[in-house]
Amino acid sequence: MPRPDLELIRQRYTFACGYCGVSEVSAGGLLTVDHYRPLAADGDESLANLIYACIRCNQHKYTYWPTEEDANLGLRVLHPLRDILSHHYRLNPQTGRLEPLTETGRFHITLLHLNRPRLVRHRLAQQLREVMEGKLALLERQIHELEETITAQERYISALEEQID
Repeated sequence: MPRPDLELIRQRYTFACGYCGVSEVSAGGLLTVDHYRPLAADGDESLANLIYACIRCNQHKYTYWPTEEDANLGLRVLHPLRDILSHHYRLNPQTGRLEPLTETGRFHITLLHLNRPRLVRHRLAQQLREVMEGKLALLERQIHELEETITAQERYISALEEQID
């Protein structure tokens, strides 16, 4: 069934999975909409409860909702717009893996399989792209500066030649 609010949801999550960060471009198409609090656990269709998610994260989360005991132990899924994710886990740039900082972070990473091999490869490839884009921007700036230097030197030589004539 088409969702009239799909475009708004996509924009809220900048066209990427709220859980793992994979973009529509990387996924090759639209993602899915997950109910943060599942309908089976009395969730609703409000925008605050809808998360743009890749099919894998949506499947791994499925209908999970913490029991009171789980919640007391911090065993819950982090909400991408409400929780400060960096308080619960961090990216290890050398390995491309997410490392938990809290038990909630550990549970979140484990439940959603956020260190699955394809995601780790995706993160490492993204980091490499960012490094290469940074190097390209630096080289473009250097080329521009060299072109300005050449232009200034050409003007100087022209001025010298005019003085000689």
